[in-house]
Amino acid sequence: MTLSPTQTGVIGENLLVNAIMKASDGRLSPFQPVADDDGLDVLFFDKVTGNSVAIQLKCRTVTKCKPNSDERGNVVDFHVRMATINYARRAYLVAALFNEELTNFVCTWLIPMERLPDIGNKKPDKFVICASKSSDSTDKYTSFRYMTTEELAKRIIAICEIDPAKT
Repeated sequence: MTLSPTQTGVIGENLLVNAIMKASDGRLSPFQPVADDDGLDVLFFDKVTGNSVAIQLKCRTVTKCKPNSDERGNVVDFHVRMATINYARRAYLVAALFNEELTNFVCTWLIPMERLPDIGNKKPDKFVICASKSSDSTDKYTSFRYMTTEELAKRIIAICEIDPAKT
């Protein structure tokens, strides 16, 4: 048997919250909803500022195959249903590529939900993010890409340090 996409997502969520707690030295505390009916998977509360960031997480373990080949490339697709997009302030998508052993993140992207209509590829009922994991990529998702969990945690903290009343 293989893991279902739902099981892979749950593993990814748990890996993310544990990695961010560790990378922030406990500054960011995760809260997961009892009922995930609005598309948000985790809320990171900043113990220093008292602010928080809501996250929808999409995980993948493999990249797309290169054209006309069985060889994997650098591009990974993330599908975000329009019905689950929360345009509220401080709502973000974390698109995460993790290794096939499901133990570490290879690369993550932290994208404001409000930007998805501008940068996502629009399909009838969803936005598709086609991002490259390559560190030398210059695709439209490059400014949102983080190669380490420490970088991602620092960015989440930076968002929390912005006064929500001024955004």
